[in-house]
Parts: sequence; C-alpha cells; structure tokens
Amino acid sequence: MKTLIKHVRVFDGMGSQLSPEQNLVIEDNLVHEITSSQVSEEGFDTVIDGQGRTAMPGLVDSHVHLGCFFPSTNQLDYAVVGSAAVAKKLLYQGITTVRDAGGVVQGLKTVFDRHLMEGPRIFPSNSCISQTCGHGDDDLAHARRDIQFRSLSFSVLADGVDEVIRAVREQFYKGASQIKVMAGGGCSSEHDPLPSVQYSEAELRAAVETARDYGTYVMAHLYTAPAMMRAAKAGVRSFEHAHMMDEEAARAIQEKGIFVAPMPQFNKVNKNVPVRISKKGMMVREREATATELINKYNLKILFGTDLMIHDPAMDPQDSVDLTYYEKRFGTMAALRAATGNFYEISKLTTYQNPYPDGKIGVLEPGSYADILLVKGDPTQNLFVLANVDNICVIMKDGVIYKNTI
Repeated sequence: MKTLIKHVRVFDGMGSQLSPEQNLVIEDNLVHEITSSQVSEEGFDTVIDGQGRTAMPGLVDSHVHLGCFFPSTNQLDYAVVGSAAVAKKLLYQGITTVRDAGGVVQGLKTVFDRHLMEGPRIFPSNSCISQTCGHGDDDLAHARRDIQFRSLSFSVLADGVDEVIRAVREQFYKGASQIKVMAGGGCSSEHDPLPSVQYSEAELRAAVETARDYGTYVMAHLYTAPAMMRAAKAGVRSFEHAHMMDEEAARAIQEKGIFVAPMPQFNKVNKNVPVRISKKGMMVREREATATELINKYNLKILFGTDLMIHDPAMDPQDSVDLTYYEKRFGTMAALRAATGNFYEISKLTTYQNPYPDGKIGVLEPGSYADILLVKGDPTQNLFVLANVDNICVIMKDGVIYKNTI
C-alpha cells in the first residue's frame, strides 16, 4: 500500500517552524521519503493533495487511564466498551498515541493495533504499583493482595524491596512498556496525605533497576519536592504531576534529564468533586504557578498529559482544549513539542519493551510510523488551530486514513 501526500508544509515534531512545501511518500505504515522534488502519482494507491496545509506527527497524550473505568453497575463489559468509545474520540481529536499511566488496557491495545476498532496506539503501564496506605491502595487492591500481581487491576500493593521487584516483573509479564509507581500522596485517594512521601529510596531504586533490566524506565506519581528529590536519586525518569516542585527539585530534574508531565489538574470547576479531594486540589492549584515558572526557567522537558480517567462512556475528552492550557503555561512551541517530539525522546528509553519497535512515534521524518495529521493553519504559531478539530482535515494512524475532509 503506497500513499502520496503532496503540497504540504511539515512540522517534524522537533523544529520550531514549518518547512517549505514538501511531498510525503508512505509505504504501508511507515514514512518512506519526504522530499521537495516533484513525485509522480503513478503507482500510488492513494493520493492526497494537502493544498498547502500543515503535515505534522499525530499527537501523543502521555498520561491517560483508559482502563480505569469502574461504572456504578460494576459491569465489566460496559466498562470495556465505554473505554473503547472514549478512546475513539481521542483518535478523532488527533491523538494517535497514548501512554497509559495505570489500568487494564491490554485488550484495548490489541483491538486497536489489529485495526478491529478505532483508537490510538497504547504504551501500557498495566497496574500502578503502590505501597500500603499509598495513592494506589484501596479495599479492592487489599482484598486481592495474595493474587493481585497477576490479576487485572488498576493498582497492586507491594511493600519492601522484594515485593516491589516482583510487582514490576509481573507488569512486564502482562506486557508493560514502562512501569508506573506511586511515589507520593494523591488527591483522589482517601487515606494518604498529599504531602506524604511514598516508597523508600531503596524500594524506588529496586523498581528502577528491575525496569532497566527489561530495557525501560519508571514513571512516578508525585506532587511534592521531597518526593521528587527521592525519586530523582533513585533514577526515576518521568515525573507525573509535579505541581509542588521547588528550586532544588527543578535543578535536580534538569541535571538528570527527567521528563515532567504537569497535567492541567483542577483548572476546571467540578461541583461534584468530594470536599476531601477539592481541598487537596486547592493545595495543588496554589502551587501550579510556581511550578510553571520553574519549568520555564530551567527549560525542563515536558510531556503533554491530561490524566484522562473514564467515568462515563458519554464523556468528551478535552485533549485539544488542554493543549491550549499547556500553551498558556509554557508557550506554543514547548507545548507542541510536549505532544510530539518530546514523546519520541522518552520513547527511546523503552528498548526491547517497546510495543512499536519498527518506527518512530512523535516525529515526522523518514522511518516514522505514518501517524500523521493534516491541519489547516500553522500550529507552530497558535495551538488554537488544533483546539478546533474541524481544522484537522486528515487523521492517519499506522498508514490508515481515519478522517479526510479535504
């Protein structure tokens, strides 16, 4: 299968401006050539005339929970189908890849990869790993503790170095591409204070070293500077949230090349949030401006993430809107790279655990997967171009065209 996309300006995911007009040659699911030379249409199965539109990599949401949908009916089939419905909406917002930060997603990943249903690529963490009375502890995880490591669940409990090592290995058995640990207090959990530092340095280091043995890295849920300092010393490579960082933590993140996914949490008013959560959320919100200043001051590598949790199959993901929130905090190019080229950079930390080893994701160059958007306007100047999905004229994932309104 050969596809020609002609007359487009290219944002490659790493640069700061669009190229002059180019032509893209796609063979099967990979970008074969990007050239300014004229290309004959003969021999191509599909030809798309971009008419000067912007060609760019498909967007990546680096922090979602697609498999964390627990409806009040407790119907597992309803949960799975509902998750698939929301994932399809993500794809049609231009999100062609997600990094799942904890949940049951292997089934979704399989049907999406086989093109049996419409949805993004998934880099799965499988179950989050939490200490007792940590952010991932709940009655279900505790009740299933003796069998939990190989069960399908949002989180597993592991205390002590030996249990942590086993828990990490079990996630790899289930197909994880990276490991997610809970290294600090959370907003939604009931029993752990937000400022609590979770897991000892030895336990975190055990997770990091075990993940490294499998050719990949650890991402950590945390908010506070003390939790960040401990995780940095242990070798964690991706900080999730990190809203309450201080100068010392920012310097450590910069020195160690740690990625940060500073989700836009609590930027929207939700009257249905319980008081205990809203109080914690206020603590986070009050520190977000300082974190933004430090991220910009130290030019930290950020990843675009939304912390999407599926609570209703009718929900509409707000990724395109959240991307503009990143733009307000970090500037247009930093936000755009956070959703494209920066993911390519962190994906290189996943070697033989990479579920998609044959192409590059997050960039648009020869050898990239054909995960491509054609956009009306210039997203390097204004991300509101992407916030209006009507401006996304073509959505291609894995060489398959899902939308074409040209």
